[in-house]
Amino acid sequence: PTFWASGNRLQTFLPWILPQAEVEFTREYLQMADKGIIALDWMTVNDNSLLKVSPVMLLIPALTQTAVDLSSACTMALERKFRPVVFNRRGHSLTPLTTRRLQAFAEGGDLEEAVTFIHRMFPYAEIFAVAYSTGSDLLISYLGEVGSTTNVTAAVCISPSYDTEGYFRGKFFEPYNTIVIRELKMLVRQHSSLWEAINYDNAMKSETVKDFEERVHVRLNPQYYSTDEYWRLNNPMRNVANVSIPVLCVSAIDDPVIPKEIIPFSLFKTSSNFILVAPENGGHCGFLENALPVYWGDRLACDFLETIQD
Repeated sequence: PTFWASGNRLQTFLPWILPQAEVEFTREYLQMADKGIIALDWMTVNDNSLLKVSPVMLLIPALTQTAVDLSSACTMALERKFRPVVFNRRGHSLTPLTTRRLQAFAEGGDLEEAVTFIHRMFPYAEIFAVAYSTGSDLLISYLGEVGSTTNVTAAVCISPSYDTEGYFRGKFFEPYNTIVIRELKMLVRQHSSLWEAINYDNAMKSETVKDFEERVHVRLNPQYYSTDEYWRLNNPMRNVANVSIPVLCVSAIDDPVIPKEIIPFSLFKTSSNFILVAPENGGHCGFLENALPVYWGDRLACDFLETIQD
């Protein structure tokens, strides 16, 4: 790790403030089956730099991230001849909210429609997926839901949460907890159409992600009869036995958000599809090295996906 930032909290926070590569994105809106809208941010590339058969890299950010936060990842992907595109949940990253609900924590339907659309756009190109933090949980959930019918060839999950019961046990460390909760509350403030469907004041009093999910998402999704059912049906590990493609998970032992006790080591010992890289250092989505910090997680993701491609 970066010698002056080897601590797990510095490794976690530095990527939030380090400059990203300057990248232009072209946004494409997709209407879902229920009339909701998601956005795909395609990295703007030279028409001659990629072919129709060039593999697509679908990047899935964490709940509080945008395409801008993944600019450096997109740049590296393009250098490796992948076609980068960032998935944005409904209502997130200035995506219009046309339904009276947001996408639940690990509800894979919108992602499934996005993957199908990309496959139709580039029918001769392989699709690879790279996800970060809570984005990884959405990806694993989707892969378990669709099983062998997925159009994704292989996937990488950086700092996944694995089991939501462990992940949402209580508050995260400060100030990480405050930053995440502030971003989630801002999401609700941006969409006044949601206010009547929830207890807005109560939602704004949320002190943990668990509070927020139960006061917002459970209220917005009446198909969940109880909070227990919400967590059961949004646990990304619920259908993990159905995952049919290679999935590389990168989880630091010193992750201050997802403690090592939550990592399902038994899964990686018994599953032929799940592979674990668990360095001692790296924090949560940190994985920085060199005196001038460089994020090695994206390089590892590209190396793995290139190996699968070959």
